[in-house]
Amino acid sequence: MKEKNQQITELYDKFVYSNKTPQGWSIVIMPDKILIDNFHHGYAHIHPDRKEIKTKNLKNTFIIVLNHINTNKGVKYNKLREELIK
Repeated sequence: MKEKNQQITELYDKFVYSNKTPQGWSIVIMPDKILIDNFHHGYAHIHPDRKEIKTKNLKNTFIIVLNHINTNKGVKYNKLREELIK
């Protein structure tokens, strides 16, 4: 049986799902359908372009995502992408 650790956080009508498994981690922001993960490519990246992000772990990436949603009272994809990549 695979160990799975999932957390759901609601903030400004957004649901942020964080998931950690032995194979890697992911963050999904709904209903915006934004995916950030480190599966398949060997590095942490944001979809859809799979651009590598500066943070390498779930905790630090999750903090950036929640701070972004809280500051902007929602998600501004291009701005979030910049915050994660720089």
